Amino acid sequence: MSIVNEELPIATGHARSRTENDGLKLEPVKGTVLIVEDDPAHRELLVELLTGWGYAPLPVGSAEEAEFAVRNKRMDAAIVDVFLPGRSGTNLMARLREKFPQSILIGVSAMSDSSMARKCKGLGADLFIGKPLAPEKLAQALQSRHTSWH
Repeated sequence: MSIVNEELPIATGHARSRTENDGLKLEPVKGTVLIVEDDPAHRELLVELLTGWGYAPLPVGSAEEAEFAVRNKRMDAAIVDVFLPGRSGTNLMARLREKFPQSILIGVSAMSDSSMARKCKGLGADLFIGKPLAPEKLAQALQSRHTSWH
Protein backbone atom coordinates (compact mmCIF):
# COMPACT_ATOMS: atom_id res chain seq x y z
CA MET A 1 0.00 0.00 0.00
CA SER A 2 1.36 3.40 -0.88
CA ILE A 3 0.69 6.43 1.23
CA VAL A 4 1.35 9.87 -0.18
CA ASN A 5 2.54 12.46 2.31
CA GLU A 6 1.65 15.92 1.10
CA GLU A 7 1.40 19.16 2.98
CA LEU A 8 -2.11 20.57 2.85
CA PRO A 9 -2.64 24.31 2.54
CA ILE A 10 -3.69 26.03 5.75
CA ALA A 11 -6.94 28.00 5.57
CA THR A 12 -6.25 31.70 5.29
CA GLY A 13 -9.72 33.02 5.89
CA HIS A 14 -10.89 33.12 2.28
CA ALA A 15 -12.47 30.37 0.25
CA ARG A 16 -10.54 29.03 -2.72
CA SER A 17 -12.19 29.39 -6.05
CA ARG A 18 -13.46 26.23 -7.70
CA THR A 19 -11.76 27.37 -10.88
CA GLU A 20 -8.28 27.34 -9.36
CA ASN A 21 -6.19 24.51 -10.70
CA ASP A 22 -4.93 22.82 -7.57
CA GLY A 23 -4.39 19.44 -9.18
CA LEU A 24 -7.44 17.89 -7.52
CA LYS A 25 -10.23 16.44 -9.57
CA LEU A 26 -13.58 15.69 -7.97
CA GLU A 27 -15.44 12.82 -9.53
CA PRO A 28 -18.75 11.33 -8.53
CA VAL A 29 -18.62 7.91 -6.90
CA LYS A 30 -19.57 5.22 -9.42
CA GLY A 31 -21.20 2.95 -6.85
CA THR A 32 -20.64 0.77 -3.82
CA VAL A 33 -18.71 -2.46 -4.41
CA LEU A 34 -18.71 -5.16 -1.75
CA ILE A 35 -15.33 -6.91 -1.61
CA VAL A 36 -15.44 -10.33 0.09
CA GLU A 37 -11.87 -11.60 0.32
CA ASP A 38 -10.28 -13.45 3.24
CA ASP A 39 -6.69 -12.62 2.22
CA PRO A 40 -5.92 -9.14 3.65
CA ALA A 41 -3.31 -8.36 0.96
CA HIS A 42 -5.71 -9.19 -1.90
CA ARG A 43 -8.51 -7.28 -0.17
CA GLU A 44 -6.32 -4.18 0.23
CA LEU A 45 -5.22 -4.36 -3.41
CA LEU A 46 -8.86 -4.48 -4.52
CA VAL A 47 -9.71 -1.53 -2.26
CA GLU A 48 -6.90 0.53 -3.81
CA LEU A 49 -7.93 -0.37 -7.38
CA LEU A 50 -11.62 0.36 -6.83
CA THR A 51 -10.96 3.61 -4.99
CA GLY A 52 -8.71 4.73 -7.83
CA TRP A 53 -11.45 3.93 -10.34
CA GLY A 54 -14.01 6.02 -8.43
CA TYR A 55 -15.94 3.29 -6.62
CA ALA A 56 -16.78 3.17 -2.91
CA PRO A 57 -15.36 -0.18 -1.73
CA LEU A 58 -16.91 -2.05 1.18
CA PRO A 59 -14.23 -4.60 2.18
CA VAL A 60 -14.92 -7.61 4.42
CA GLY A 61 -13.13 -10.88 5.16
CA SER A 62 -15.95 -13.45 5.36
CA ALA A 63 -19.44 -14.29 4.14
CA GLU A 64 -20.86 -13.56 7.58
CA GLU A 65 -19.26 -10.09 7.63
CA ALA A 66 -20.55 -9.46 4.11
CA GLU A 67 -24.16 -10.16 5.03
CA PHE A 68 -23.87 -7.89 8.05
CA ALA A 69 -22.20 -5.12 5.99
CA VAL A 70 -24.99 -4.97 3.40
CA ARG A 71 -27.85 -5.58 5.79
CA ASN A 72 -29.10 -1.99 5.54
CA LYS A 73 -27.04 -0.71 2.61
CA ARG A 74 -27.31 -0.56 -1.13
CA MET A 75 -24.75 -2.55 -3.10
CA ASP A 76 -24.11 -1.92 -6.80
CA ALA A 77 -21.63 -4.76 -7.30
CA ALA A 78 -19.82 -7.48 -5.37
CA ILE A 79 -16.51 -9.25 -5.84
CA VAL A 80 -16.74 -12.53 -3.93
CA ASP A 81 -13.95 -15.04 -3.30
CA VAL A 82 -15.50 -18.46 -3.84
CA PHE A 83 -13.47 -20.16 -1.09
CA LEU A 84 -13.90 -18.40 2.25
CA PRO A 85 -13.48 -19.57 5.84
CA GLY A 86 -16.81 -20.41 7.45
CA ARG A 87 -19.73 -20.12 5.07
CA SER A 88 -18.66 -20.43 1.44
CA GLY A 89 -18.56 -17.66 -1.11
CA THR A 90 -20.81 -19.68 -3.40
CA ASN A 91 -23.53 -19.73 -0.74
CA LEU A 92 -23.06 -15.99 -0.25
CA MET A 93 -23.39 -15.29 -3.98
CA ALA A 94 -26.77 -17.02 -4.09
CA ARG A 95 -27.99 -14.93 -1.12
CA LEU A 96 -26.62 -11.68 -2.60
CA ARG A 97 -28.30 -12.40 -5.95
CA GLU A 98 -31.61 -12.88 -4.15
CA LYS A 99 -31.28 -9.63 -2.17
CA PHE A 100 -29.68 -7.50 -4.94
CA PRO A 101 -31.07 -8.79 -8.26
CA GLN A 102 -29.77 -5.85 -10.32
CA SER A 103 -26.23 -5.77 -8.86
CA ILE A 104 -23.20 -7.05 -10.73
CA LEU A 105 -21.89 -10.19 -9.03
CA ILE A 106 -18.34 -11.35 -9.76
CA GLY A 107 -17.00 -14.64 -8.41
CA VAL A 108 -13.21 -15.00 -8.05
CA SER A 109 -10.97 -17.94 -7.19
CA ALA A 110 -7.43 -19.23 -7.61
CA MET A 111 -9.02 -22.50 -8.77
CA SER A 112 -10.07 -21.11 -12.11
CA ASP A 113 -11.45 -23.88 -14.25
CA SER A 114 -14.57 -24.08 -16.38
CA SER A 115 -16.52 -26.12 -13.81
CA MET A 116 -15.97 -23.41 -11.17
CA ALA A 117 -17.10 -20.75 -13.63
CA ARG A 118 -20.28 -22.74 -14.41
CA LYS A 119 -20.96 -23.25 -10.71
CA CYS A 120 -20.65 -19.51 -10.01
CA LYS A 121 -22.91 -18.64 -12.95
CA GLY A 122 -25.46 -21.16 -11.72
CA LEU A 123 -25.47 -19.49 -8.29
CA GLY A 124 -26.14 -16.06 -9.69
CA ALA A 125 -22.74 -14.63 -10.61
CA ASP A 126 -22.61 -12.53 -13.75
CA LEU A 127 -18.94 -13.32 -14.27
CA PHE A 128 -16.15 -15.49 -12.92
CA ILE A 129 -12.52 -14.30 -12.92
CA GLY A 130 -9.56 -16.47 -11.96
CA LYS A 131 -6.82 -15.26 -9.65
CA PRO A 132 -4.52 -13.49 -9.94
CA LEU A 133 -7.07 -10.90 -11.02
CA ALA A 134 -6.32 -8.96 -14.18
CA PRO A 135 -7.28 -5.34 -13.44
CA GLU A 136 -8.55 -4.78 -17.00
CA LYS A 137 -10.93 -7.76 -16.75
CA LEU A 138 -12.21 -6.52 -13.41
CA ALA A 139 -12.71 -2.98 -14.74
CA GLN A 140 -14.63 -4.34 -17.74
CA ALA A 141 -16.82 -6.50 -15.51
CA LEU A 142 -17.70 -3.59 -13.22
CA GLN A 143 -18.57 -1.36 -16.17
CA SER A 144 -20.74 -3.95 -17.88
CA ARG A 145 -24.46 -3.52 -17.83
CA HIS A 146 -26.31 -6.14 -15.82
CA THR A 147 -27.88 -8.32 -18.49
CA SER A 148 -27.83 -11.75 -16.88
CA TRP A 149 -30.80 -14.06 -16.94
CA HIS A 150 -31.53 -13.91 -13.19
